[in-house]
Amino acid sequence: MATVAVTSPRKKCEFWDKCYRKNKQHKEEYLHPGDIEDSKQNENKKPRLVHDISVGDDNDDHPTNKGSTNIGTKRMADQDTPETKGAASATASVSDTPPRKKIKVDDSDEEKIMVDYNKKKTAGPSTAAQASASSIESGTTKAVVADTDSKTNSATPQVIQYTCKKEKCKYWDNCYQTKQAHRDEFYHPGDDIPKQSDDNKKTRGQTNTPENAMPDGASVQFDSGYTLKREEDIYSCTCKGFLIQKAPINERTCKHLKEYLGEDFEKARVEKNTKPKKASISSHINVNLLLAHKYDEKTTDPRGWWISEKLDGVRAFWNGRCFYSRLGNAFYAPEWFTKDLPKDIHLDGELFGGRGQFQSTVSIVKTAESPKWKDIKYYVFDSPHMGKETFEKRMNVIKEYFEEHEPKYAVFVEQTKCKSKEHLDQKLTRVLNIGGEGLMIRKPKSVYEPTRSKTLLKIKKFYDAEAIVIGHERGKGVNQHRCGALRCRMACGKEFSVGSGMTDKNRNNPPKIGSIITYKFQELSNSGSPRFPTFVGIRLDKTEPEDAEIRPVLNEEDA
Repeated sequence: MATVAVTSPRKKCEFWDKCYRKNKQHKEEYLHPGDIEDSKQNENKKPRLVHDISVGDDNDDHPTNKGSTNIGTKRMADQDTPETKGAASATASVSDTPPRKKIKVDDSDEEKIMVDYNKKKTAGPSTAAQASASSIESGTTKAVVADTDSKTNSATPQVIQYTCKKEKCKYWDNCYQTKQAHRDEFYHPGDDIPKQSDDNKKTRGQTNTPENAMPDGASVQFDSGYTLKREEDIYSCTCKGFLIQKAPINERTCKHLKEYLGEDFEKARVEKNTKPKKASISSHINVNLLLAHKYDEKTTDPRGWWISEKLDGVRAFWNGRCFYSRLGNAFYAPEWFTKDLPKDIHLDGELFGGRGQFQSTVSIVKTAESPKWKDIKYYVFDSPHMGKETFEKRMNVIKEYFEEHEPKYAVFVEQTKCKSKEHLDQKLTRVLNIGGEGLMIRKPKSVYEPTRSKTLLKIKKFYDAEAIVIGHERGKGVNQHRCGALRCRMACGKEFSVGSGMTDKNRNNPPKIGSIITYKFQELSNSGSPRFPTFVGIRLDKTEPEDAEIRPVLNEEDA
């Protein structure tokens, strides 16, 4: 559709004959001595047409994304033609695959190691945080709170409208800023300057209570256009002064936070967060974890082994103070994330953001003190601290800790004893149907070996597919003078590179361009490319690529 943009008559420059600005934009926007403004001529001008492609309601919180999601959805709906349907069927889609047979697993007699939170004495839910937030009286606040539900579980976040205190512009009558946001934030010649209130003096020295209440999850909208937000103990502002700072987000502040929360409160909050609490935490340590071998059904009898789901997350070792990766690099989680974890027990687990969320999980855990850590859980499945004890004893110690402390951001990984090979296959099928990666099985009564051990086995299913070779990529290091990877194209048109699985013979004499190869991969990434592709061999009996039929993801109840 098209909207009409009508040009308004120019306003008189407030500095008139004293204005020194020479830029063209300012001259076109304001009248100056010598200019002739013909209002009638402006009225007779034809309105300018501006194309408007926005669809749906605007999102005030994300102005740069207005209408983007709705546009894509509408276009897909409008373009649902036989031609587009045919093109869609050529991709690695799961919509056309036949429904999978539901696997009914009778787990009534399964032996499990799991947390029973009912063992802990029942106690009423703690409402200290809610009470403290609701008891804070704003006193001298100028905020006008929107009519929202005061419960912490309200679906609509609380938005507080706030009229900021203006300051005198340091350039005063020499200021050349014309933006409304600047005019709303600073006083200039001709503005009415009210007397500043001294009501805020009564809160000076109170570093534990902010001058104006800001509950968790709420946001404060300044009349100058800036927005304050709070998530847990993290406060943020949308002003440039806050965004350009390089310190961790919980160590930043700005004049808007100081004005709303109070100078003393902000000073104490920032000083508390900037204490050298990580000074004694090494950014790198030597970590030796128990690693798994691949499961071989021909050589291993799984009966009596402990089964758990293989989580597609980031392996993390907890030493009582900080998380570390398999390579010994630190993951700096927020204090509120780790406060419930044991200080005297080392844990082995996975930082997990959900099935199919590997890429977002990696992004979050690599960002220090990010508020997005609230989307992550630490799944615990062992303890290197008690390596000489049997696996069953180690898990019981961890289970007792979880039952007593109930950590908010940690999960005890349930272990189920395998009854037979068929039982293992049923468990694997169910996990794959709900979008899981596979299974891990642990040998009963095994000790924790800080190396790759056959007491821990991984079971994963891979997809097989064919692709056409469209190029050769030069190798690096020992492979710099031969083929390092094959550039391939899937049947759906997606291109990717595969180098894993190639032998020295394949690298010295790689498959010719145009030949069909077989490769296997674990799953498709968010962009549709195969994840962890491995070269299998050349297909001489095929002339066209063929994509794999991706397994549909079912609900846990239907799996």
